[in-house]
Amino acid sequence: MQKLKLFYLCLMMTLMSCTSTAAPPTAVPIVAPTAVSPTAEAVAKSVPLGIIWQDFPPCYALEKLSQDYPKATIKVTCLPISEWHDAIFNSFKPKTTIDLVVLDSQWIGEAVKGNHLAELTDWMAKNVEVNKYVPAAISSYGEYPYNSKRYYGVPLFSDTEMLVYRKDLLEQAGLQPPRTWQELLDHAKMLEQKKLIAHGYTTFWCGDGCYDDVQTSWNQIAWSYGGELWDPETYKIEGVLNTEANVEALKMAAELYKVGPGDSRSQAAVVDMMCKGEVGMISLWFGYGPAFTDPAKCPQAKNLAFGVVPAGPSRHLLSLGGQGIHLSAYSQYQPEALDFMAWLETRETQLKWVQLGSFSARTDVLSSDIFAKASPYSPAFAASYLLVKDFWNLPEYSELLPIQGHYLDLAITGKMDPTEALNEIAKQQQAILDKAYPDGPAK
Repeated sequence: MQKLKLFYLCLMMTLMSCTSTAAPPTAVPIVAPTAVSPTAEAVAKSVPLGIIWQDFPPCYALEKLSQDYPKATIKVTCLPISEWHDAIFNSFKPKTTIDLVVLDSQWIGEAVKGNHLAELTDWMAKNVEVNKYVPAAISSYGEYPYNSKRYYGVPLFSDTEMLVYRKDLLEQAGLQPPRTWQELLDHAKMLEQKKLIAHGYTTFWCGDGCYDDVQTSWNQIAWSYGGELWDPETYKIEGVLNTEANVEALKMAAELYKVGPGDSRSQAAVVDMMCKGEVGMISLWFGYGPAFTDPAKCPQAKNLAFGVVPAGPSRHLLSLGGQGIHLSAYSQYQPEALDFMAWLETRETQLKWVQLGSFSARTDVLSSDIFAKASPYSPAFAASYLLVKDFWNLPEYSELLPIQGHYLDLAITGKMDPTEALNEIAKQQQAILDKAYPDGPAK
């Protein structure tokens, strides 16, 4: 924020204070300035609203966007991802300076169970054009429990995975962008067989210690093969996760792993490999889009194109990414924070949001010319985000997630049979839910 400097004004006043032989001027009575009441806008702007999010470009975009808000002063704090969750939950206390929090969708259950979020169901019905959003976004970024129609947040930053491919190599091989996972595997093998590239395809398969990397990479394959992770109506995992459809999806993931480098499986490594020309196709979050468009930072930028991640034999579903924004139950400025949220969700503001490089969940923004021209990957995002699906947002998420990640990693890297891996995940995760909900699903 720029500050007014008074140095030059003080200097001018000093220079005017010089001696003179002329007769002193007639004294002029000093009149006190008339008091001016601050405008309503100035009073409102003085209201401070604090927001916590993670340290990445969309957080900086929110900081910039918030400067246009006329009714309050917004302070956006962007924290390292390792500190993000704990900082939010530590802010949940009386007299907090944090009014709005940006939660990963899977943390909503934990926050609601702790009574840390204000319920927004009635407010949303009057202040948010819910019917203008992708339905999965409204549910995933704010609803708890599942299918309860009770909401505690609204969409902020939407994301899903994209297909990034070397259009020059596909053209040389006489191939079109893959439409199914089987086509992607076949294309990847052909690129390698023709010695056009070292590796045909990779994604962020990282398991242990990588949060939800391998899970979100595999989930969309499983869903597209007709599988499910659990039954949110009954809280059953055994008999739902360990099915033939998911076994086939896990076998496909293991085959896809073989046409990659094997050892470079982090998200940053995937970006690096594509830009260095070491891989023909990748799938990765759209949020990484800017990393592929600057030739100075990505030597392969001119050869890259963006598309929709392939479908499976049964369905076409993609992993949902992104986060919603939520009102802290401890905020001292709840009405003012709700006014900001209402402003943030308008079409006008969302159009500014996408022009800053972010993504919206509003269908009337995704279909706009403004968004289509915002980036070379915008058209692919508009098509992809209509296909999103999320996984559990239960308070037990942090217990369920590493189990899935560990055994998926073993199966995909060929260290464990896919059927055995899914059976083990189902058994361990079911025990967690049975212990947490002895009387059945949360209501």
